[in-house]
Amino acid sequence: MPSFRLTDVAAARLDVVSFFLMAYLALTLVFKWIWNGVAKDFPKLPRLTYPRALGMMVVCGMFLYVILTMIAGARELMTPGAWRQTGITYTVEPEKQAKPWLDSARQQAMERLRQGLFEYAKKHNGEFPPHTEALDFPRELWRGIDPDRTTYGYYPGRRAEEGNFIVAFEPYVYGSRRYVLLSSGEIINLPLHELSERAKKEMEQVIASGRP
Repeated sequence: MPSFRLTDVAAARLDVVSFFLMAYLALTLVFKWIWNGVAKDFPKLPRLTYPRALGMMVVCGMFLYVILTMIAGARELMTPGAWRQTGITYTVEPEKQAKPWLDSARQQAMERLRQGLFEYAKKHNGEFPPHTEALDFPRELWRGIDPDRTTYGYYPGRRAEEGNFIVAFEPYVYGSRRYVLLSSGEIINLPLHELSERAKKEMEQVIASGRP
């Protein structure tokens, strides 16, 4: 005789549905016992049979579903585009691009650092500060706009307007793209992997040239 066999996925789903139905029927029985137990102290409450208890569970479930749908709709109206449906649930939609005001603030902070470094270089024969703890350079300019005011990365030994080398860059807290200040005075925005590759190549050039 022919036999039917479910696929692994179908069997797994049938197991889940079966478990849910058994749990639902068991909870209905518990609900019936609790209701009838309370009805003993309140004579006006009708006694429930199992079919009636099951009907009340279904109605209450539908009511809760409507309420949750309304909450989800209100949440979407308050934060449009912030939630993405994943199956029967919702998850926060990942940010596709940086907030314009935040990106502008990051760039302005790097521009202030550039101004301070090049003013310093004019007074020191084109040389930038020897390190980030130099007493004759404003420490505040080394710090980013993040809540912890993390210090910018810095490559000492560069000279103003000599070459196109990395001088300063945003630290790890700024994500996968960083603003970078070059010795030419240009500020660029690089992905992290490009920044790492460029820094490595520049270091190899410095070692090959014998410069400190």
